[in-house]
Amino acid sequence: MPERNLLLGKGEALTTAQTIKRGSGPKKFPYTIEEVRSEISASLEQVQHSLSALPKSAKPRGEGVFELTLHPAFLGRSYFPKNILKKAGLRDVGSKETSIIPRRVTDIRDAGKTQATATLFIAGTESAVANLRSLLRASSIPSTLEKELKEIESVRWINNESKIRGQLPQDDGTHAFEVALHAGADEEDIVASFAEFVRAHSGKADLKRRIKVGGLTFIPVYASSEAMVAIASHTFLRVARPMPELRVAHPSMARSTLLNYSTTLPNQAAIAPDRAVAIFDGGLGTTDLSRWATEYYYEDTDETNGQLLMHGNEVTSTFLFGRLGSKADELKRPYMNVHHYRVLSPISGRDPDLFDVLIKIRDALDSGEYKFANLSLGPRMQINDEEVHAWTATLDQVCSRHGILATVAVGNDGEVDGANRIQPPGDMVNALAIGAADTSCARWKRAEYSCIGPGRSPGYVKPDGIAFGGSDSEPFKVFNPLLGSAVGVQGTSYSAPLTLRTAAGIASSTSYEMTAIALKALLIHHAEYKRKISRNEIGWGRFQEDALALLECEDGCATIIFQGQLEKGQYLRCPIPFPDIPITSKAKIKATFCIQAHTDPEHTINYTRSGMGVVFRPKAGAGIETSKDFFGRGSQYKMTERQYRDDAHKWETCLHRDRSFDGEDSLIGPVFDIEYHARESSRGVPPSSAPDVNYALIISVQADEIPDIYNLIRQKYQVLQPVEVTLENTITI
Repeated sequence: MPERNLLLGKGEALTTAQTIKRGSGPKKFPYTIEEVRSEISASLEQVQHSLSALPKSAKPRGEGVFELTLHPAFLGRSYFPKNILKKAGLRDVGSKETSIIPRRVTDIRDAGKTQATATLFIAGTESAVANLRSLLRASSIPSTLEKELKEIESVRWINNESKIRGQLPQDDGTHAFEVALHAGADEEDIVASFAEFVRAHSGKADLKRRIKVGGLTFIPVYASSEAMVAIASHTFLRVARPMPELRVAHPSMARSTLLNYSTTLPNQAAIAPDRAVAIFDGGLGTTDLSRWATEYYYEDTDETNGQLLMHGNEVTSTFLFGRLGSKADELKRPYMNVHHYRVLSPISGRDPDLFDVLIKIRDALDSGEYKFANLSLGPRMQINDEEVHAWTATLDQVCSRHGILATVAVGNDGEVDGANRIQPPGDMVNALAIGAADTSCARWKRAEYSCIGPGRSPGYVKPDGIAFGGSDSEPFKVFNPLLGSAVGVQGTSYSAPLTLRTAAGIASSTSYEMTAIALKALLIHHAEYKRKISRNEIGWGRFQEDALALLECEDGCATIIFQGQLEKGQYLRCPIPFPDIPITSKAKIKATFCIQAHTDPEHTINYTRSGMGVVFRPKAGAGIETSKDFFGRGSQYKMTERQYRDDAHKWETCLHRDRSFDGEDSLIGPVFDIEYHARESSRGVPPSSAPDVNYALIISVQADEIPDIYNLIRQKYQVLQPVEVTLENTITI
């Protein structure tokens, strides 16, 4: 067997702490204090009158919630108006992104353009609002407070109708709604007030199934459409929408039996039998897979039907054995075992099952037992830019808390006009959202049924990528234990576990320990991208299926992995390994940087609490600290799509790009300097109080005139060690 150049590990041993110099000039203000006073005084008066008119039952603690929108020039975390809120006795309870054309701009190039900014949800009593009005009218205002007042664009009371999302049923019957309240863990009085308010309108708030995430509480509510509009006047209700159904499989996608394909189960245990993946689906209902899969079900999922079991078996089989490419293919040896949670029943899709299913998934993953999970299900609805869904908010925090790599199917409504955008929880920042490719061959594109991006920002590049999911011309061929044969299917339900199988294969085929975020970064790093296809369709590209190929370096190339934690207040310098040979011709650097972020679901515009500023210094080895763009905004999206929000890319959890360099002295000891940004509740926090975050950086380097770059790098950086592939575990992909 020819010697292989394997992925070089322990890159983090090369990193050093670094001081990053920063500076900024004085901030320009678009408005004078007199102009702000003229613009928002009447709005604040309207807020005070509207709050006064509300019945006590609709305003617990006597507080009302209104909107305060900042000028786009003050979107950054350092501009949060904490001082004026504290002085007035007000508090923020959340935020969202708003697109506006401001009355005046600080940069003439932005005149007349739509720009993104932050709208804050502010809670307070009538007297607190009156305090803010008095502060605004004062003849003398302290400079700190005046600066914050001049950052305000507008103030607005929130009416009932603006809190409703989706079409309300046009009848008098009782319907299920999902409601999000501005109520955190220690605010049960607000929840109790809301439940009583719903009851007064002949509805029911199902508090037994409420889910608390961050500063939000999600509650199923049963009421008529007319009553729901009235219930929305409860001032702490943030958003209400008709309860979506659960998606499992595309109803119009037929399953075909393939009698001439192999159906012989492998006669081997899993390569890593001590590791189990959690799959949440429709159940197994058979012992055929018992050597590798254990099924768990609940009292309310004891009853099932054939369609759910078919789907559950095929999803599990895809992870265990992969797909069949031809009649001559055999089912492959599993990498890991499966714990299959039967979370669906024949009535799933009707509330309260949407919440019940989520609670089952949350509790299983919160056990801390799993590092891998797959969800080929979720609410059948497109994501909303202003609001994070309960599934997304809950599972993002669970995956971050336990370091879980989750693959999530983005949905099969790609051909449905107005509903073709990715579906929750495919907008998670701490998971891999997987779409489907239409073929397994080189001439692939997005399968027409596969939902498209973009995601919400942060998390703009969605899906994260695609994998083969089947099409009419080339079905996805998988073994179905219930039928005892291979079947042809299609859907993102299958591309998701196929991608998870690759990740599990990487983890099982080497003794080198990789975190969930490192596996995610490695998959994205090697994704095949077609520049002629929109990133909204394929994300970072098509993921590879061959796990072992991701552990090898291409000829003439060296790939290095860095992984670890970004610590409180730390600035990290990551050298980009190059041999001590002058670069006199073309060279290429490809880099992928991922973090596992903490999240604030009540602050959708600032959803991630962790961000990264990555500065590329191509000649740091010569003592030249000049920086050059490497990732930048263009690596996530076209400027025409997101040019109105300058700092959005700093809060993304994944950066990926390749850059070419040409000519002598273009690269001399290049480095990445990484600054860990932190924020909480939409505002900046001192570095000393920021939580540590897991990171992974994958770097590939190559140069035209240095074909032996891999061995030269090994000689220079002896701390870098090839990952050990356990050859006895090698299996045919």
